[in-house]
Order: sequence, then C-alpha cells, then structure tokens
Amino acid sequence: MAKYSLALLFCAAFLAACGGGSAPAPTVFCSPRAPLASPTGKIAFHSNRDGNLEVYVMSADGSGQTNLTNNPARDGFPAWSPDGSRIAFVSDRDGNSEIYVMSADGTGARNITSSSANEGSPAWSPDGTRIAFASDRDGNLEIYVTNADGSATTRLTNNSAAENQPAWSPDGKRIAFTSNRRGNFEIYTMDADGSHQTRLTSAQGRDSVPAWSPDGACIAFESAPGPQENIEIDVMNTDGSDIRDLTNSPASDGVPAWSADGSYLAFGSDRDGNSEIYIMGADGSGVTRLTNNEAADAFPNWSPQP
Repeated sequence: MAKYSLALLFCAAFLAACGGGSAPAPTVFCSPRAPLASPTGKIAFHSNRDGNLEVYVMSADGSGQTNLTNNPARDGFPAWSPDGSRIAFVSDRDGNSEIYVMSADGTGARNITSSSANEGSPAWSPDGTRIAFASDRDGNLEIYVTNADGSATTRLTNNSAAENQPAWSPDGKRIAFTSNRRGNFEIYTMDADGSHQTRLTSAQGRDSVPAWSPDGACIAFESAPGPQENIEIDVMNTDGSDIRDLTNSPASDGVPAWSADGSYLAFGSDRDGNSEIYIMGADGSGVTRLTNNEAADAFPNWSPQP
C-alpha cells in the first residue's frame, strides 16, 4: 500500500521525492501475550482531515481526537518524549522538513534542527535527553543524534545506502533502524554510539519501521514479502529470530507502536477502505478501530505514560 511503503522515506508527506557488526547482544525472548486490562494513555497520530497534514492526539479508546498543530504547513510523524510532556514531530513550516518539539498540548513548538537539509523520523532516547533522527544533510539519508535542545548533533551511520527510522531500545544502549545497504530495506541494530551495526532481518521483500517493546524483549515492525504483497505487522526476538506475523490480513497494516505496558500495539491499516488507526493485543488479538474518517489517519505513537 503506497501510503505505508512511503514510510520508508522519513518525510514521505514532505518530499517530492557502514560496517558489519560484531558481538551481538544476548537475545531476550519475545513472548507477547493477550492484554489483561483495557488500554490506557494517549495516542498521537497524523491526519489530513482538516485539509493538510497535522498532528492529533486521542485517548487510547479513540475518544477526544484533537488537532495539536493547527498550522498551514504540513506537520506529522509524532514521537512522545519518555515523560509524556513533549512531542517531537516533522514539519515543513520553515520551507523544508525539519524536527520540531512542542509541549504535549501543542504549545511552544520549536525547531531543533534548523538546517537546509530534509530531516525526519524523530525518536527520543529513554532518558529524554537526546533525539535520534534521519537526515540527508551529508548527501544521503543517515542516522544522527542530537541533544533534545538541538545541540551537539552527531552522525551515527556513514553509508551510501539510505539509513532511516531509528528506534531506541528501552535501556538506551541500542538503536534499531532501517537500511537498504544490501539492496532491499531490512532492519538493523547498532550501539547507541553507532558501533556494532548488525543486520536482523533478511527478507526478499521489505522490513521496516522497527519498534522496541517496553520490556526490551521484542521488536515489532512492518513487513512486505515482495513488491506486490500486502504489508503486515510482525514481531521478533531482538536478535532477529522467531519472526511471527501478528496481523495476517489481506489489508496493509503498518507502523506499529507499543502501549506503555507492552500489552497492546497501535497501527495504521486500510482494512476498512482507507487509512485508519487501530489497536490490537500484543499477540494480535482483539483488533479494534479507533478512528473513522474519510481522510488518511496514520503513523500512531503511543504515549510512554499510562
């Protein structure tokens, strides 16, 4: 599905257009279970329901859907800070796509990258002090990290391929990301300083948009077996083993986001005709639609706070 395959490019809504690893970390085995309680917390997402792309927030049951950005520019791809007080997002309000940070109520939006390059895919470190992101400032997409105020930016990857979609492990020691350095998009991990880059998936199609479970035992991601195949949400151990399909749907399902307790996943799907936000148990059970809009609602991100 085009709108989800475009998630491979960190700012699909905004653009017209390394070394091997060593000593992989010990595997923590992933055992997602059916949830025992109702979902809680807030889910941020983006939607063009008001005529252009904006960042919205809603409760985990789909109620209280509220536009946070309300700007004539295109704002999207939200990412909650670990304490739930801020949201990083991507905006082209200064002419090119850059990383902004705002308060969780939408106030005080501030540009933290401020470069002439295109930048996106913001991801907070677990302690809230740093933000990883993707940028083409050095000629092609690479993964960078900056302090949360935009200072001390450092490049972590250095490859002629496209490196994108960083996601921190809950302990802050590793970052998962997507790369096409072997020809098709696959999921890799590296230490938080960029060392020990290790490939986890080796599909013939495409694996992308990794998301660590809160307990660090699982990585959920979207997977398309081939160019003509629909996109599914899969989950695997953190060494890439024991890959399991959670959605198993003829629709395209993508961009998984874990609830704070790890018992649910939010995701986007076109299973009801257009792009909407859904949740399901971490074992794939109990799929429930949260949005119901003729516009495209996509890219959910669940608040780390219950």
